[in-house]
Amino acid sequence: MPDTAVTKDALSPSHAPGARRSTATARAAATLRDRLGRESWIAGDRLPSEPALAEELGVSRSSVRGALSLLEREGLVSRRHGSGTFVNSVRRLVHSLHLNVGADQLIRSGGHSPGIAEMSWREAAASDEVAERLAIRPGDPVIELLRVRTSDGAAVTIEHDFFSASLLTTPRPSLGPSLYSFLSTVCGIDVAFGIATLEPAVAGREHADVFGVDPDELCMVIRQVDYDSSEHPVSYSVEHHLASAFDFQLVRQGPVAPHPGADAEAMS
Repeated sequence: MPDTAVTKDALSPSHAPGARRSTATARAAATLRDRLGRESWIAGDRLPSEPALAEELGVSRSSVRGALSLLEREGLVSRRHGSGTFVNSVRRLVHSLHLNVGADQLIRSGGHSPGIAEMSWREAAASDEVAERLAIRPGDPVIELLRVRTSDGAAVTIEHDFFSASLLTTPRPSLGPSLYSFLSTVCGIDVAFGIATLEPAVAGREHADVFGVDPDELCMVIRQVDYDSSEHPVSYSVEHHLASAFDFQLVRQGPVAPHPGADAEAMS
């Protein structure tokens, strides 16, 4: 399959009831995350009621309830019985590495305008690295998606995403700017979680030319495998983030109280 410029045209979503329900929940959660990132609500604000959110978002109350549960597990909101759902005060969406969000959302929630300077995709044979991450055989066909994301017009992130070509439901898909949205609405697959490794690196000549910086400029490299709810690998991404453009933080939960007898077990 030749390299193809990507448009934002949507393809028909899966018609399976479970896929529609799951997609509605994921779509509602994504919309609410975006509004939290843009500070439509601030710390301590109470969100509208579930019926009001369902009407506003055009989804069912059960989808809203599922979306709020996702946001609560991510630490973005707190649900208080009899009082409602409130925005948490100390956890910001934008810089937290424990949240699986896209670069455009990080850029937007930092008060900047996200954009895409380059986007293309091609079908290729899986390298050994990609095959291992996706649990397929080397040489199996994969889709490689390249995106160069910008902040206020300046390139800040270079993303390479890979997923098995077997997930495609049409030979010439319109992937659009969001891979997660494409996987959910077109392939009927929702990403449940991702496992990432982080490492500092210099931009190097190839990436420096794209970023418009010196080759020794620092980058944060994030290599991540995303999984579905059955813990099957769905996609693999390699992201180079210009270090000077982002302020990454890691939210660490806890501390967790030790279970009774832990001290005795440690001494035995």
